[in-house]
Amino acid sequence: MTLHNICVAVFLGSIVLFALLPGCTMPAVQEQGLLPSPGEVLTDHARGEVLVPATVVHPEDKPCIDDWGQRPQAFAGCRFAAGGDAIFADFFVFLSDVETEEVYRGLIDLGAKPRLHCSMADGKKLGGLTPATTRDNYLQGDSIVLSVLWQEKGKWIERPYDDFALEKVVVNGSDVIKPWTPHFVFHGSGAIHAARTGCIACPCDCPGGIIADNRFPIYNPKPMVRFNWDICPPVGTPVYVRIRPVCTR
Repeated sequence: MTLHNICVAVFLGSIVLFALLPGCTMPAVQEQGLLPSPGEVLTDHARGEVLVPATVVHPEDKPCIDDWGQRPQAFAGCRFAAGGDAIFADFFVFLSDVETEEVYRGLIDLGAKPRLHCSMADGKKLGGLTPATTRDNYLQGDSIVLSVLWQEKGKWIERPYDDFALEKVVVNGSDVIKPWTPHFVFHGSGAIHAARTGCIACPCDCPGGIIADNRFPIYNPKPMVRFNWDICPPVGTPVYVRIRPVCTR
């Protein structure tokens, strides 16, 4: 093997190793031109993603933040929605100073498609897992991959959105703590029906936001979850919520 080939092999190996390290992200995302300014949403067509700037806050008195519970409100959300203040702005951990509709328009601009959406009022008529449940009882749209990106001691850290919560289920009468395993889809209901919640990605099948976990029918049952503060950056840390739709072609 020539010296040139050895150098190439070492270089490629270092890239693979870097990509496999937990919490790592490839160096290109560090370019400032690929990051949005505070208060604006960046739609990156080259990467097929929407980046939303946010800040970490600790809504101590809200469900699922410091104890187990059920909540329709997202962990990532916007301060503004439908032309005014968002109803649930004080529920979010990753709080962005943008309007939910801007995030919705960014995903639409990338080609992401909502399929089944509804208002919050109509959602209450559709919810619940019963023998009569059909596909029409679930919010539907293109699948979504979410992560949170921030700088820590001069290095970039990226974590999947679903790492930021734990889930509790009952097995044979006993509580079992498991990873949070949502299935996120882009339904767009919150923007389409002007819900004003401010929610970006809800931990249940809630039509108040624009992205939902549709493992279960609309609203019910809701998973039992608790936010995972062990991996969250400190309160006040600027972060970016990265949203990657898997667009139907």
